[in-house]
Amino acid sequence: MGNYNFKRFIQILGGTFVATFIIIGLLRGHYGQIYINVLWEDFGTSLSIVSIIGFCLNKWMWKWSIFHGWLVPFPCLEGEWEGDIFYNWNGTDKEKKIKIKIKQSFLQIQVLIETNESYSNSICASFDFDEMRGHRELIYSYINVPDVTIRERSQIHYGTARLRYKEKDKTLEGTYWTDRKSVGDIILTKLQ
Repeated sequence: MGNYNFKRFIQILGGTFVATFIIIGLLRGHYGQIYINVLWEDFGTSLSIVSIIGFCLNKWMWKWSIFHGWLVPFPCLEGEWEGDIFYNWNGTDKEKKIKIKIKQSFLQIQVLIETNESYSNSICASFDFDEMRGHRELIYSYINVPDVTIRERSQIHYGTARLRYKEKDKTLEGTYWTDRKSVGDIILTKLQ
C-alpha cells in the first residue's frame, strides 16, 4: 500500500499543483507575465492550496465513493471488527474471540487487535489486490504483547496475517502465523 499509494498521491498532488498554478495565474491576470515576484506569489498560493487538498485527501476525501475504482483501488476497512481466531499452538487446537480496530488513511493502515489475554499492533500493513482475479487482501505484520500474568506460557511474539476482504459480506477471512510457531485462521465481521 505504502509505495503504490505514495506514488499515486504524489502524481495527484503534482497534477493538482500544475492545474492550480495555471488557474490562479489566469484568475489574477498574470498569464504571459514572467516576472519572478508574480510567479513566486502564484507558486506560494498554489502550494498552500495543494497542501490543504493533500491533507484532506489523505485523511477523508479518499473515502468518497466518487474516487473509488479509479483513484482509490483499495476498500475502506476503517472501523471496528469482531470475530474468532481458530489456532493451533503446541499441538492443541483452540478458539478465541477477538476485536480488531482498523485505522486507515490514503497512505497508511493500522491494525489494533485485542483478545482477553493480549493486544497487538501492526508494525506494517498493506493491500495486495488484483481486480482481474477479484483478489483483495489485507496483509500486516504485528507484535503481540500478552498480559503480564500469562507471559510464562505466552511470550511477546511477532506474527503476520493475510486476510481476504469480502465486500458483499463485509468480512475479513484468512490465516496468520507467528514466530512462536502458532498458526491459525481468522474470521472477522465489521460492526455497524
